[in-house]
Amino acid sequence: MWQNAQTVFLSILLESLPFVLAGVLVSSVIQSMVSQETFLRMIPKRKTLAVVYASLLGLVLPVCDCGAVPVARSLMQKGVPVSAAMAFVLAAPAINPLTMVATYVAFGGSTVMMGLRTVAALSIAVLVGWLFLWLRIEKVKPFPLAPVALSATVPTSGTRFFLIAGVLGHALRELFEVGVFIVAGAAVAAAIQVWFPASILSAVGQHPIGSVVGMMGLGILFSLCAQADAFVARSLAGVSTVGGVFGFLVIGQMIDIRNFLLLPRAFHRKVVILTFFVTFVLTLLLGVMVNYTDLSTK
Repeated sequence: MWQNAQTVFLSILLESLPFVLAGVLVSSVIQSMVSQETFLRMIPKRKTLAVVYASLLGLVLPVCDCGAVPVARSLMQKGVPVSAAMAFVLAAPAINPLTMVATYVAFGGSTVMMGLRTVAALSIAVLVGWLFLWLRIEKVKPFPLAPVALSATVPTSGTRFFLIAGVLGHALRELFEVGVFIVAGAAVAAAIQVWFPASILSAVGQHPIGSVVGMMGLGILFSLCAQADAFVARSLAGVSTVGGVFGFLVIGQMIDIRNFLLLPRAFHRKVVILTFFVTFVLTLLLGVMVNYTDLSTK
């Protein structure tokens, strides 16, 4: 059994590693070379449209959930409304192209789960942002947080070496930070498959509601990066419903332990609590709906 656990653990780790490396490199380049003004110019003045545009920024700005929070705070300091900033934080990690490709590969070239995840993350982000507008909580000021170092100019030859060194240094720090969660997530996923009692897995994992709640809990607990969680989710597909796997993928990039610690440093606590509650409820409802729909991820 120990050999089986090692095999599952290494397979999850090795499959996800290329996407994790690509993700931290792209994120580091954006953090180091794209100016705050560039972000700001992409967002329209009308707040309802700003929420939608901010949600879609993840398609062209592939940052992880750790990188999205400080970027969002910088945007708010430049005048971007709280609703749009939170929409960006919720949507960007899940809808960026690297995450979409990783999900596609993890599920054997199927577009079903990739499409479900992308549409759900985008929809939830927009709905949460519009809810903020409706509740008129745009004036909430973020808590202090160290600014993100973004460069507004193209580096000269004299500074190019230091810029590259800075990008690589940022990427290494981010890799070591998320690497702990990836290794832990792969280990727990392997342990569940090999040692967890099959009777309990069958009772909870195949329940149309219980499976979604259980897998969402694992997604929150694992705190995996967006480029790796699809491989862990796929490894758990045999012990859960499709809706449960869907809930794991969607909730993990919006509500997890890292965001529980990071978001209160950029947004007021009541904004964070409201975001967590609404996101959890919407993901649960969508996951249950998926279970009652004839879908296949094969």
